[in-house]
Parts: sequence; C-alpha cells; structure tokens
Amino acid sequence: MIELSDVDGAVELARLSILKDDRGGHDTFLICNAVIGAMCQAKRFEEGIGLFHYFFNENNIVPNIVSFNHVIKAFCDLGRVDDALQLYRHAARFGADKETFSVLTQALVHAYGYGEAGIFVGLSRCLTTADDWTPMLIEIRGRLDQMNAEDADDYFHTNRLKFDDDEDDDGVFKSIATIFVEYWLKHDNEEKAMECYSTIRTWESLPATTGNTLLRILLENCKRTESGALIEVNAKDLFHNMLKKHNRFNSETINIMVDYWFDIGEFNKAMETFNESQQGRKRMIRCYSNVIARLCERGMMSEAEGLFEDMCSDKDLSPPPDVSTFRSMVNGYVRAGRVDDAIKTSNKLAILKLRKVSVYED
Repeated sequence: MIELSDVDGAVELARLSILKDDRGGHDTFLICNAVIGAMCQAKRFEEGIGLFHYFFNENNIVPNIVSFNHVIKAFCDLGRVDDALQLYRHAARFGADKETFSVLTQALVHAYGYGEAGIFVGLSRCLTTADDWTPMLIEIRGRLDQMNAEDADDYFHTNRLKFDDDEDDDGVFKSIATIFVEYWLKHDNEEKAMECYSTIRTWESLPATTGNTLLRILLENCKRTESGALIEVNAKDLFHNMLKKHNRFNSETINIMVDYWFDIGEFNKAMETFNESQQGRKRMIRCYSNVIARLCERGMMSEAEGLFEDMCSDKDLSPPPDVSTFRSMVNGYVRAGRVDDAIKTSNKLAILKLRKVSVYED
C-alpha cells in the first residue's frame, strides 16, 4: 500500500495487523515502522508522531531504534529539537545508531551552533559500532559556515594534516574535501575550490555517496561560475572515474549526470550517458525510471515508450515499473493529447495495484 502511495490505507492495514498478530512479533514492528516512516516522508509529521504513540505506548508494542529515529527526525524537521532530545533519552537504551546521531547533530548545528553538536559527535564515536563519520562531517560543516575565508583556509589544512593519508580507505578526507569544495564555490572562489578538489588523489576508494555529493556540487556550479567549463570537465572526469569501479557508483550517480544534460538541453548527451552506463553491467531499474520521467516531461513519448516496454518485458530488469513510472507515462500521454493511451496505461496501473493488495491479503 505504501508503494502504491496509499499511506492512509497502509495505516488502516497496520492497525488491523496489530489487533490480530502477536504484538511481540518481528513483522509487527516492521509494519509499524513502515507506516510511520511513510507518514514522515510525506511530511505528515504530526500524524507520524501520533502513530508512534498509538503503536508503542497505547498498544505496548516494543519498538526498535528505527522507530525512534523516524520520530526524532520528525521532531527535528518541525523545529522541536528539545522534544527530539527528550525522545533520544528514551531511545538510547535501544541502541542509538549512526542515523540517530546524524539527525541530532544536524538539528543541533542548525538550532544552537556547532558547539552543542560536538557532544553528539563524541557520543557517536563511542557508542556506534559502525565506523561512521557523518556526525563529525556535519560538525565540520557547521564550524565552516561560521568562518571567514582566512580561518576556513587554515581549517582545511588542519583537517588535511589530521585525516589525509595515502590510503583513506574510509573516504573521510575525501568527504571533508568535498565540504570545502562546496564552501569555496558558494563564496565564488573557484581557485580555492579546485585547490581542495585536487587534494582528492585516490578516486578508486571514493565512496559512492561522497562521489555523488561531489558530482552534484560540481554540476550545480558549471553555469554559475566563470570557471564553469573547467568545472564541467572535472565533473565528467569524476563521473567516468566512478563508473570504473562497480562498487563506487550507483543509480543516483548516473541519474545526476543524466539530469544535468537534460537540464541544459543536451538531450543526445543525456541519452548517450544513460545508454553507456547500462552497457556491460547490470542494468539499473531506477535509471530507467528516471529517464522515462525526464522524457515524458519533455513530451518525448516515443522514446519513453521504448524504455517503458523494456521495463515491462525484459526479465533482466527487475522489479517491473513502479507506480511513479506508470504515472510519468500517464501524465506524458495526457500532455501529448493521447487520452486513449493514458487510459490504457492507467488500467495497467489499476491491475498492478490489485495484484499487490491481493498478495498482501493472501
């Protein structure tokens, strides 16, 4: 139901499930977490918080840390940082994880500055088992935003001395350098930005999440700065370097580059990038969905239809088209005045919905 964008229907099913199922069962709190998360993702934060109380307080279902993280983030998004901190005190015994500390660190930086956020940076390093640096990176960004240019330059070199080494297997310094690239571009200092960019030496160990962030930053500044042509060259080099290693990119990497070409009107380059990215490796369903959406937005329905048919018929492309892809096609047909095709596609979507609901009920 959530996948079909029927959040309210999913909530009703969840309410029914806790009445008939073992409330201590694993599936029960997974269902509860799913509907709370869907509510929060839809920015219906108060309703998500209400569901948390209904499931875990009124019905005494035992939550896990994911349950708390949804609501902690909801409080932070509502600007209720003190409520988030109070809930964290209850969540701590359930094993606060990197998501807990990242959300709270970000909220504290925004609300009170980096000084308060430093508390959670220290806690995250002590209490989480995963070697996650996100809270520290958030603190660095918070400190940097309050510095002048001279202090920022010194701060970069301090962090470089501390974290830059020949290995950097965790990609910590690469993430730090990315923060500084964004800072200098925001302050229209392309020279300093490229100086920080050039310190990232070992592309082979660049994590996909860091690479995606850096790629997006570079592409967003191509047309805004005087050095746009050079920045675009660096962005394309970064993209191709990421694609050389199968675990150093993901569908988001490809979608960022494809979207850039679409946004500046370079349709042929967008399709060339998409087609090349799908050759010689496992094809990515999210890349297909993204390109179909972009084609439909531009009224290029014949191209979109070909890719949509591939998604529906090719067994190597799994899972089949999701609801958002069907909607892209329907909206594209409507804009093109092809009402009959829009109705046919809507009917296919209706059948998909019925199948998914029947699978759940079985």
